[in-house]
Amino acid sequence: MGKKRLKRALSVLAALVVIGASVPAWPARAQNLETSAASAVLMDPASGEVLFEKAPHERREPASITKIMTLLLGIEAVEQGRIKLDDLVVTSENARAQSDTDGSVVFLEQGEKRTVEELLIGIAVGSGNDACVALAEHIAGSEAKFVELMNARAAELGMKNTHFVNCHGMPAENHYTSAYDVALMSREAVKYPQLLKYTAIYEYRFRENPPLVLWNTNKLLAWYEDVVDGLKTGWTEKAGYCLAATGKKNGLRLVSVVLGCPVPRSHFQEAIKLLNYGFANYTSLPVAKKGEVKATLPVVHGAEREVGLACAEDLAVTIPKGEEDKVSYQIKLEAEPVKAPVEQGTPLGRLIAFKDGKPVGEVALVAAQSVDVVSWGGLFQRILRDWFAAGSSK
Repeated sequence: MGKKRLKRALSVLAALVVIGASVPAWPARAQNLETSAASAVLMDPASGEVLFEKAPHERREPASITKIMTLLLGIEAVEQGRIKLDDLVVTSENARAQSDTDGSVVFLEQGEKRTVEELLIGIAVGSGNDACVALAEHIAGSEAKFVELMNARAAELGMKNTHFVNCHGMPAENHYTSAYDVALMSREAVKYPQLLKYTAIYEYRFRENPPLVLWNTNKLLAWYEDVVDGLKTGWTEKAGYCLAATGKKNGLRLVSVVLGCPVPRSHFQEAIKLLNYGFANYTSLPVAKKGEVKATLPVVHGAEREVGLACAEDLAVTIPKGEEDKVSYQIKLEAEPVKAPVEQGTPLGRLIAFKDGKPVGEVALVAAQSVDVVSWGGLFQRILRDWFAAGSSK
């Protein structure tokens, strides 16, 4: 490819490219969405955009919604190789003692051995406080150390109105969060399919003798079964009825958080109301697919003259329906050109999605393939090819 032609191609790719076809606009946002929840947030977890909010930063008692963080740290520990799903965990007296409280338990006995996966299911489905403590001790050595990890992770996620005192959410002084912070925590949790696999279980036989069947307290798994696959309910007298729900419809995943709902089952009704609002009024617009080559870069001294720039991940943006034509993207390159050798997967740029001129998402562009340094023989052949090509074009 000639220099002028290559430069022209790169400049076109780097320009804003409209990716949506023009469609008739229609009112996308509901005018009078109301909720009986004391505080609420509807979030697009892909971008972190808040689609609806009510008192989002008000500090409130979270009850068992706390367990989303316990599940998240458990799954992350598995993903990082620090623990394994088939690790056997011996129930301590501290974990067994949770059966002496008013909280939810799965009736672990002192000395009882359960796998990490069984504990995760016991938390996700049965909301077991004893399972939370057993898992916390297995990961961090003690519940107190695990709570330190919870608060550190909350800080990393930007949860500015959150402080944990325990790993299960039983009422405790200085144990609080907010609807927005729960949405941030949930946004991280839904990145893990294994976690969603557990929170989507509605019925689970936890023990054969004596028999114990766990039933998920998240009734949306039954009422909205084709959509909802998590996450966690919560209730105490002070916290009220709480729910962090997530579901996916027509390629769009949403997180709905309602805290402080006043009466039984109202948290399900309010969460559905928010999810229905989101699915009715917003759409997920694909911008890029993982592995899709969006541009090329010239390679200096490379065995190949250019390298493709592939998207490292999928990228979609959530926008009001009818506004697809307002989305565009821009490619920004780290360097032009790049010098050989180039290893496959090396970050070489970014693709940034915009709506109305404001960035709404981005994905890394990486080398689609490796490019070695050209050999002397290869360089000589290239010079000959260029010389003959130049001569034939005269």
